[in-house]
Amino acid sequence: MLKSISTENRWIGLLLSFYFFGTLGIAFVEYRDFFLPLTPLNLLLTLFVFYKVNNDFSKRFLVLSLIIFIIGYSVEAIGVATGVLFGSYWYGHLFGFKVFETPLLIGVNWLFLSLSTHGVVQYFTKKPLFLIVIPALLMTGLDFFIEPVAMKLGFWDWENSVIPFQNYMMWLATSAIIHAIIYLFQSKINAKISFAIVIAQFIFFGVLYIFIT
Repeated sequence: MLKSISTENRWIGLLLSFYFFGTLGIAFVEYRDFFLPLTPLNLLLTLFVFYKVNNDFSKRFLVLSLIIFIIGYSVEAIGVATGVLFGSYWYGHLFGFKVFETPLLIGVNWLFLSLSTHGVVQYFTKKPLFLIVIPALLMTGLDFFIEPVAMKLGFWDWENSVIPFQNYMMWLATSAIIHAIIYLFQSKINAKISFAIVIAQFIFFGVLYIFIT
């Protein structure tokens, strides 16, 4: 048991170190060109460490993960193609490979954010309404910090550089649907890695929101 806990802490420590240096590197403009291209690595490392620590590779959990990825990627792809869901926006090159002008890694972002926010709220309550609404609000609140930072760094951009209110409403609606599905699957999500990812995300984008926007 002690060995297992120690292993968890090592993986979480590695992830938090990556976020710490990434935050510093991007906050200071002279190092930004080195750290920004590491964005895909950051997303993949976050997902990898989540699964490593959560340690649930059951068919049920993997099916749930695939559903979340497909929903997250699909709404983004439809949004980019039509401008109807979130508003008119387009992705830059920092997320890497795109399909339908939408980076596949954006589905990874939806995946670990959804599972982690659910894991945080699941630690405090098992009530279905709370497990659907509160994680969705957490994700939407995080997006408030993400959007201006993403525009400044070239992750994506909005028409006329204006973030429409419908973007946040769509984030809330999509997140609520995803969390309803997570609840239906009744998966137990590791609280430690969930808190680590959610806190790291809020600190990362919160600090950059202050320093670069």
